[in-house]
Amino acid sequence: MGLSLEEPTPDHSTRSKTRRRLSPGTHKAVFRWVLKLLVREGLLSGKNLGVDATTLEANAALKAIVRRDHGASYDEYVAQRMANEGLEEPTAAQRQPWDRRRKKRVSNREWVNPHDPEARITEPKDGRTHLAYQAEHAVDLDTGAVVALTVQPADRGDPESLRVTLAEAGSVVTEMAGQAAEADAVGR
Repeated sequence: MGLSLEEPTPDHSTRSKTRRRLSPGTHKAVFRWVLKLLVREGLLSGKNLGVDATTLEANAALKAIVRRDHGASYDEYVAQRMANEGLEEPTAAQRQPWDRRRKKRVSNREWVNPHDPEARITEPKDGRTHLAYQAEHAVDLDTGAVVALTVQPADRGDPESLRVTLAEAGSVVTEMAGQAAEADAVGR
């Protein structure tokens, strides 16, 4: 960013807004360009990789979820369940405590957010339920270089998501090794 160590950095929202305006293709092209620089400087070995994941909250409200089968909102669904138990036309004030008392599980098979259908209902370590994604990154453990990034549904287990991230990392490392070999052959 061209800032000295004494200069304050821009607010994170500035970087976030700028980053959102760039296409995924631009992000990928810059990432590949940085990897090529790392290969050229001998800072990418690709022999020992580590993978780590984190849950990222989606920019979608859990309150907006609808049934996949018939599109009813969560409030409509609760009101219908209450009506089935003889409580006709409950108010929001009546629905809330009733809904808290019942044993419930909202599942990704039955519910979706129409504004972000790829976000998944998940319950992270803090116990709250929200819509999220799982971001994973593969790191070259010899050099610390990030070689692959994937964003996947948050309801995938680590064994399933790990395969996707390692496949991406393997593809990147193989491509970079090939390019390094070509550069060596041309330089001779």
